Amino acid sequence: MSYTEVPKAVQLLDTRLKKLVVQEMVKSYLYYRVRSAGSMIKCYETIQVPMYVSPPQLGRWISYGDMLPDAQSSAVAMGEATNRFVVVPSGLDMLEQMIHENNPDKIYDIVDLKSAEVAWALRRTLGAGLWNGTGGKQPDGLATAIEKSAPGSQSQVVMGVDKSTKAWFRNKYVQLTSAFGTLASGSTIPAGFLALLSLIQQTTNGTLKPTDLITTQTIFEVIRRAMLEVSSPMHMMTEYKQAEMGFESFRFYGSHIAWDPNCPAESVYAIHLNELYDPKWTGDPRDKAKMDADLEDIGANSIFEVNGSCGLIGHPNIQMRRIAPRSPYRQLTQTEWIIHSMNWAFMRMADQGVAGSTGTYWGSWA
Repeated sequence: MSYTEVPKAVQLLDTRLKKLVVQEMVKSYLYYRVRSAGSMIKCYETIQVPMYVSPPQLGRWISYGDMLPDAQSSAVAMGEATNRFVVVPSGLDMLEQMIHENNPDKIYDIVDLKSAEVAWALRRTLGAGLWNGTGGKQPDGLATAIEKSAPGSQSQVVMGVDKSTKAWFRNKYVQLTSAFGTLASGSTIPAGFLALLSLIQQTTNGTLKPTDLITTQTIFEVIRRAMLEVSSPMHMMTEYKQAEMGFESFRFYGSHIAWDPNCPAESVYAIHLNELYDPKWTGDPRDKAKMDADLEDIGANSIFEVNGSCGLIGHPNIQMRRIAPRSPYRQLTQTEWIIHSMNWAFMRMADQGVAGSTGTYWGSWA
């Protein structure tokens, strides 16, 4: 058969076409990472999120003749996270079903192919919305909520909180001003590494470091190269696996580095999907206490029992739910839909951060 773009002709290759759907699917790392971290909050429509405008500072040192404090000094606020809903259609030609009604295997192949295409479309939509949703009907995408600009210039309204007037709800921002591999003045460390260190430092809350650094594939490969550039080219090898000489995955200063196909260019995002605490980060290996004993019960997880300061909300009954098929008047097409709910929720926006640049520096070595 010669080249053709006629769908009916191509669909004759049912099995091969179904495999093609899976191979073409753009897989979103971040969506599955959030789900695997357990950072999913049940939300039927909206959910109220308490926030500290300023943390409690109730203690006061006193001396002879001082008066006792008469008021608390903490200030609190409340934001509201709202569900977003996405629907993906799937259509079946009823005439085609009639033609093949004596061939159930053929009908099964057709339905199976449609199911694979719907799954691909839904995951693609979720992955893109998770990053680049612009609010309204769409999710508050990570690139929308975590602004790539200096804190004083941030202006998005996230969860009802206006970042232009609420300084305590602004994310951190680091800017790279030279190519990643450029040696910073007075240092033998690449400028990109110094920017990553600054990003992690600014997004560390007490001793809780960001769990995830997520970037583009291009920047991920530059960081991989930098890991090799700054290490010795020759190593004492005691195992065959070490001879592979490379990094399949790695962590930078305790934070996992990964790339996502939907991450915006020239960006590295630092987020807290888990409350990642390690005593050695205090600099004292003898420090084994994770938290005060009297706070153990209430502080084991953050609010909503989510082990992190950001996560996804979703309606528990609208998770890839199928809507019954129906046929439009006088048409032979039967359509059904898959509906899903999702949006971001941020318990502490100031914990999150992003690194950008003044040019195309993150993706270039020199």
